[in-house]
Amino acid sequence: MKDFDGMKLSQLKMLVAVAEHGSFSAAAAELGCTQSRISHAIAELEGELGVSLLARGRAGSLPTGAGLRVLDKARQMLRLEDGLREAALADGGLSGTVRIACFRSIGTHLLPHVVEALALRHPQLRVEIDDSCEQRLDVTAALQDGLAEIGIAQLPLAGTLASFPYLHDDYVLVLPAALPPASHAPTGWPALDALPFIGLACSGAAEILARCRAAGFAPEPGRTLSNDTSIAAMVGRGMGYSILPRLACFPEAPDVRIQPLPIPARRQFAIAALPDVMRLPRVRAVVRALRERRLAAVTQAGRAGIIGWD
Repeated sequence: MKDFDGMKLSQLKMLVAVAEHGSFSAAAAELGCTQSRISHAIAELEGELGVSLLARGRAGSLPTGAGLRVLDKARQMLRLEDGLREAALADGGLSGTVRIACFRSIGTHLLPHVVEALALRHPQLRVEIDDSCEQRLDVTAALQDGLAEIGIAQLPLAGTLASFPYLHDDYVLVLPAALPPASHAPTGWPALDALPFIGLACSGAAEILARCRAAGFAPEPGRTLSNDTSIAAMVGRGMGYSILPRLACFPEAPDVRIQPLPIPARRQFAIAALPDVMRLPRVRAVVRALRERRLAAVTQAGRAGIIGWD
C-alpha cells in the first residue's frame, strides 16, 4: 500500500517501531522481520524525503528534529490506515489492538472485567494494558508518543486530549493494624508523632498533601517512595504511616488499617485519547465498555464501595 511519491506505509511502521524501541533489533523483533530489511526501508524513506530521520549512536537510534516531525505525521497516517481497515471490516466485527496506559491500581482492580467483556463481544479485538504509569504525565506521554490508544489518568489532563469522566477514589490514612487508636488534635488529625510519615512520590499525592497541610497536617516525610504497594508493606511492618489513594491499597492486608482523612480528598480519573484516535471504532468500543457502570460495579472494589462515578 503506497502513499505519494512511492512512499510505503510499511516504511512508516518501521520508522515508528525503531523510534519507540530505540533500536533496529527491537523493532525487527516486534515486526517479525530482519534488521537489514528495516535499515534498507528507512534508508529508502530518508532518500525519498531528502532528510536524515534517525541519529544512530551508542545509545541507540534516536529521531532527529526532522524525524520527530515525520514521526508525528507517520503516526497520524497509520491511525488513518487502521480506521480504513476497521470501516472495511465493520460488518464482520471489530479487530486490531487497543493499548491502555494506566496506573497499577486501575489495571489490577478494574480493567480485567472490561477486557473479559470485550473478549466476548469482539473476539478479534485485542486489548493490551500497560499499568506501569506512576504519574499522570506518564499516561499522557504514552498517548502523545503513540504507545497507547487510551489512557486512564488522574485529572487534570493536557488540553489537547479528548476525554470522558471516569471513576474516583478517596485518599485515606494507612496505619499499622497493631497501632492502638490515637488521640486527635483539634484539627482532627490523629497524633502519630511516634511513627514516621511515608510520602508517595507522585504529583497527585503531592497536591493532596498540600491540601492536608493547609488543614493542619504538619509531619514531613521521613522517607518517600514511588510505589504505593511498597509503602503499604512498610506500614504493615510498623515502619510508619502514609496517605494513599484507597484503590491503591485495596484490599488492605490484615496488618494494615484504613482510616478516613479528616478532610475530603480524592483523585478523579478520566478516559483520554488523542482526538483522532478517539474516533476510531475499536477505540470507541473500548471506551464504551470502560464507561459501563455495571462492569465496574461487579469488581471487588465496586462491591466494596471503594470507587465512585464522576
